Order: sequence, then structure tokens, then C-alpha cells
Amino acid sequence: MVARTSTAGDTTRQTTDSEQHRPVREAVAVLERLLKLLFVDPPSLDIITVENVVRRYPLTGLGAPALAAIEQSQRIVRARGDYAQAGLAEFHIGLIYLYWGDGRAAAGQFALARQSWSLVNDTPAICLAHYAQGLALYHAYHNESAMLQFSRAERMLDRPAIGAQAKRLTDLAQEMRPLLNIAQETLRESLWPREQPPADMVKAGYLSVPPDASAPAATVATTEATAPAPTTWSEDGAAGTGARRAAHPDWARRVPMPISNLSGDADAGSRGPVPGHITTDDRFGWYRIADKKGEFLPGLNSGTWLLADRDVDERQSSGREYIIIGSPRDNLGSITVQPVSHISAMPYCFLGYRIIDQTAPDESQLFINETGRPVEPDEGLVLAVVEGFWYDLNGHLLPDGG
Repeated sequence: MVARTSTAGDTTRQTTDSEQHRPVREAVAVLERLLKLLFVDPPSLDIITVENVVRRYPLTGLGAPALAAIEQSQRIVRARGDYAQAGLAEFHIGLIYLYWGDGRAAAGQFALARQSWSLVNDTPAICLAHYAQGLALYHAYHNESAMLQFSRAERMLDRPAIGAQAKRLTDLAQEMRPLLNIAQETLRESLWPREQPPADMVKAGYLSVPPDASAPAATVATTEATAPAPTTWSEDGAAGTGARRAAHPDWARRVPMPISNLSGDADAGSRGPVPGHITTDDRFGWYRIADKKGEFLPGLNSGTWLLADRDVDERQSSGREYIIIGSPRDNLGSITVQPVSHISAMPYCFLGYRIIDQTAPDESQLFINETGRPVEPDEGLVLAVVEGFWYDLNGHLLPDGG
């Protein structure tokens, strides 16, 4: 978090900051334009936007006052139970983080927006959230994760447009597909750099530099010059082969932990059960059992840590496996879990298991209580698949201190 102070004698620093944030702010402008295609009406007054922060906090920027306003906006919108608006609110918060250069935090917010929109089956909005998350991850130097999100957005654009959402998806595809193609081409230059001969061998005359060794810079720049909204990817275009700054910016920070009404130590969010290991990861996240009722899954007790894979879409699952389910209902499951390494758009998270039909992998039954009846598909959303539980050698949870 950086508080930007404007002074009369600090014009050089102001110019530097503006140049530093120019690529991400151009990306924000592109995303705002695409979002306007899907949500034509102005956002609710309870939803905080980039414009609100810029206008209300010109001196501190994304400082303490803005962060307090963001948290207040989240609480108000989430309390309504309108998941279309909740997704829109999380998306705008992601734009705010991206505007101030915090790509990692922005990617987390776009993922939260996608969770909320999944509950109302808003396919065009989910597709945009994948693209936005890819852009944020790109600016946070996570190239492989960014390419994965771009691939998911591309798959959703290729789906047949039917039903009430057909026009929205068609309009989005028309505007977003050229941008997505440019993003993927530019990112591949970073992932698969061209071979460069050692400088000493070239100097000695043993090897010659291929005539097109510097072609990527010109090619990318030319492609961007003829494409819509080209400046979104001008940072890599200017660098030629997709070179990045060696270190993360000083203003990069973690997503603030949410205010939770579940039992447990709030400070535990900064720790994990493995001593000395960071709890935050792009794909895997830690959960902890906060409350348990009845005898459902009798081998698990309150306080147990769970490591779960949040990349549910790409998993090749079969048979039976433990899962984390998010739901707006507080009494849906018997085992309540609390995310401790990330935030979730779902007000309540439960531990359960699912059984996948081998003949129809896309269909599965979800069980999260001891009634023996599967959960209806519209009652919950699979957030993660459990990879394992953390116990000591005696079968009991290790103490928090490790």
C-alpha cells in the first residue's frame, strides 16, 4: 500500500509514478469498456469504483481511507444476497487494485467476481472475469497462470451463444476476441523466448546473429498498432522479448483478510500449519475446520487444516473426493470451514465430498451433511478440491505454533 502525496516540488516523482502505472491503467480502461457492454446501467451507489477513489482520495490514493471504503462497500453489497451485483462490486474492486498496480490483489478480486457470477450462471460476465484475471496475473508477473485464464476465456467465447445471454456474449466476443488474441501472442513471446547465441561466441565470429533476432519487438509493436485498444500490452511490446522488471514493485501487497464471523483466531490468517511456509498461493489455499455438527465425516474435528486445489475447472476428477462448497445458506452443511490464506465471495463454506459418475464426468453428486441426500446444484458451488489434511503423527492437529 502506498499513499501518494502531491507536492509542488515533486513534479519529477509524479511523472515517474504516472509512467510506472501507465500500462495497468490502460488495461483498466479496456476492461471498463468491456464491462460496460455487459452492464449498461450505471453501478449501484454502494459499489465503489476507480472513479470514486480517484475523486474522493486524490492525495492518498489507495491508502487507508480508500481501503476502509472498499471493505464497507463489500459488506453492504454482500449482505443483499444479489450475486449479480456482488460480482459487479468485486470486479470494480479488482479494477481499483489494478489501477494502482497491484496485479496480484486484482486477480484475486476478479476470481471473487467470477464466483458470484457463477451462482447466477452469467456466462458472459464469467468469461470477462477470466480475461481480466489473466491481465492482472500478467502484470503481476505470473505468465503461466495468465495464459491459463486467457485459454479459459477463449473456450467460453467459442461456446454456442444461445438463450437470453446470446446477445451479450456475442457483443463481448466481437470486442474481446481481438484483444485476447493479442494478449496470447504477446504472452507466448514471454513464455517461449527466441534462442539467443552467447555474446562472446558471436563476437569471436563462431556464430552469427539471425537476421530476425530482433523481429519480435517490431512484429508485436506492428500488430498492436493495428489492433483495438493496442496500448494494453505496450509494456511488453516496447521491451521486445517481453522483458519484465526484475523485482516486484514496492507497492505490491497481499489482499486484506476479510472480516469473518466464524470462530477462530483472526491472526491465524497470516500463518499456516507448516512452519516457515507462506500460506498464500495462486492455485492452492489453506482452509480450517471452524465448526462441526453431528457425525458427518467422523474422522475430522474442529481445528483441522485442509490444503485444497482451487483450480477446479482444470482437474481431471473421478470417483469420490473431498471438496469445499460455497453457499449463501448458513445451515446447508455439517462441517463449516474458514479460508485462512485467501478470501472468498461465498458467505459460508462447507466441507463435503462428491461422487462423479464415470460414464458422465460432468455430472456429480455433492454430499455435505449426514442426511445422505445430495445437495441440489443451485444450492452450492464447488470452490476447491481437498488435497490433504494436516495432522501430527498421533492423529491430532499440530498446535498453532508448529
